[in-house]
Order: sequence, then C-alpha cells, then structure tokens
Amino acid sequence: MRSIFPLRSEPDVDDREPKLVNLAEADADEVFDALGSETARSLLLELHDEPRPASELAEAVDTSVQNVQYHLTKLEAADLVEGVDTWYSESGSEMTVYAPADESLVLFAGEDPKSSLRRLLERLVGAAGALAVGAVAVALAVGGREGTEPTVNATTNMSGPPVGPTGAGTDPLVAAGAFLAGGLFVLAVLVVVERL
Repeated sequence: MRSIFPLRSEPDVDDREPKLVNLAEADADEVFDALGSETARSLLLELHDEPRPASELAEAVDTSVQNVQYHLTKLEAADLVEGVDTWYSESGSEMTVYAPADESLVLFAGEDPKSSLRRLLERLVGAAGALAVGAVAVALAVGGREGTEPTVNATTNMSGPPVGPTGAGTDPLVAAGAFLAGGLFVLAVLVVVERL
C-alpha cells in the first residue's frame, strides 16, 4: 500500500554565502561553544555533505537521536544549521530536515577577509586595465605597420605573391591578444608568489 504522505522532497539549499566569524566578536563564543564536541563537528560535516533529518544523522555519526537533537539545538542557536524542509516518515510523523545555514564557515582573526579580497581585486583590475591599454597600443602599432607598401625597385617581383610583413604573425588582434595573455600570465604568477 502506498503512503499518502510524500516521503521525501529535495530541500532548497542554494544561494548560500560563507559565514565569516571574527574571533574578536561575541558570536565567536557561541560558535566555539556549539562546535566544542566532536559529535557536533561531525554533524555539521555530515550536513555539508547532504541535508538530513535527526534520525539519519544519528545513524551517520553513530549516536542517539536525543544526542543529535541536543547538538542540533546548539548549532541552530549559533546560526550554523537550520531546518530547511519537512519530510514524513512511513508512519506519517513529521521530521525536520537540517542543513548548514551557510555555504561554509570561516573563522578569522584580524582584518576582514572580504576587504582584503576587495583590495586584491582592485589592484588586479587596475593592472588588467593597463594591460588592455598596452594591448590596444600594440594592435595600433602592428596595424599601422601592415598598411605600408613595399617600395618598388628593379629587383621587386610584382607578379608573385606579396612578400613582407603579412600573415597571422602580424595580425593586430593576434599581437594584442598575445600581449594581453602574456601580461595576465605574469600577473597571475605575481599573485601566486605573493600569497606563498
């Protein structure tokens, strides 16, 4: 016999942002308190893999449902997990499905990671803009050189194919693209070296 209750639906856990917790702020105490046990950390890791009700979490971390409920309450109070859906058991009882409240959890001390990332992007955009201007200058220089006609003298063969600075090697777009790609590669290397 088929159940009249939908057993499972897919919880909506898209469009989540990372949670940034500054160690100097008061909410850091709540986060550390909630994550103070290995069971709580295991539950949070399991929920990052897949949203689940307490009964499935109890199976996954090999503990009782009551212990899972205790830790989920603490994790909810710290805004680390939330109920995202309701499933129904085969007997028809409701089960809250839990998922992480955020995409990831980042604990930091010192400067806000968002502002340092913003500064890095500003520097990169400025450098990329300078490279773009340089690429345009290279394209104009190569394009101006292409329009020159070879001088005709007694040894020039006008009936054969043109000889001189033509072809893919002097195409202004190819030259500008090569200049820009090389510059971006150097920028990427500099960023990686600076971060090491």
